[in-house]
Amino acid sequence: MIPISVCIITKNEADKIDKCLSCIKELPFEIVVVDTGSTDNTLEVVQKYTDRIYHFEWCDDFSKARNFSISKASYDWILVLDTDEYLQKIDLEELYRQMEEHSGGIGRILRSSEDPGGEITLDRVERLFNRNLYHYERPIHEQVLPTGPDVKYSIYPVPIEVLHDGYISTETISREKAERNLRILLKSEHEYPDTYTYFQIGQSYYSMEEFENARKYYEKALSFDLAPEAEYVQLLVVNYGYVLLRMKKAQEALAFYEQIAPHFSFYADFVFLYGYLYYNTEQYLKAALQFIQATQLSHYHVEGSNSFKPFFLLGIIYQMLGDPALARTFYEKCGNYAPALESLREMDSQA
Repeated sequence: MIPISVCIITKNEADKIDKCLSCIKELPFEIVVVDTGSTDNTLEVVQKYTDRIYHFEWCDDFSKARNFSISKASYDWILVLDTDEYLQKIDLEELYRQMEEHSGGIGRILRSSEDPGGEITLDRVERLFNRNLYHYERPIHEQVLPTGPDVKYSIYPVPIEVLHDGYISTETISREKAERNLRILLKSEHEYPDTYTYFQIGQSYYSMEEFENARKYYEKALSFDLAPEAEYVQLLVVNYGYVLLRMKKAQEALAFYEQIAPHFSFYADFVFLYGYLYYNTEQYLKAALQFIQATQLSHYHVEGSNSFKPFFLLGIIYQMLGDPALARTFYEKCGNYAPALESLREMDSQA
């Protein structure tokens, strides 16, 4: 069995860290917690689970805090969790097998996140690694990167699933978090003038509904050569499309999507939005083709992008085209999706 240290940084999150640590307390892992200045009872809660508690003076740099926590671990293998992430599933036997097979790589855990509107997003994040080979860089939206040029960077999935509730918060907290992130990002913009930084700045502006600024930074990010297989690039091209939609620029977004469609045809969120752009420009048959394609794809981030969302819009399209039987078929494929159930009720009331 390979010994693992779970490293967590926290501040003023007593309720969340209690839930986080309770989910891993029975596992054969060391727990290391670094506090960056809590004024509530966070530390009292942590003491129920571990005595490996350390203090770090906050300096607007998440990587420095992460690397400090890693330095305090007893073991070289590190699993990083956030305070608002709660373990749902783990297969220890398979985990150890993967670690032995990929001893020089970074393990990616599966994270599901729910936003205030109830939309669920799935993503894989790099969290398991040997600290002799990898560390954190960048002050915010920190990345796990090699410690030196001789380390061959590689990633692999590990059988760990967590639930993330960091996006479920009050409007005030969400705004404060976005403003904090933006402040740190803008300070580091000149140090890291690349696609990832500009994407994250755009994300902050998007979450604050400052769409013109979001567009500006998304377009800066898009000006570089892009790797479609990178998850943040996939999110970039999709969120750029949604920003243009929010700015009433569906035709402009559609022209952009038509140029890059061959490179992202494997990605359900992209294909769904491609169809939605056709839908918004009243090109319904073209939209229907994209929606059907989206339902045949397995790679997605937002739950429903390859199922109930395109099925629902197919139902609307065929209802508009005068084919209620086919429309009903698509609505029924949506399962418990509330808008589809409402459409079925309306169809039944008019029958």
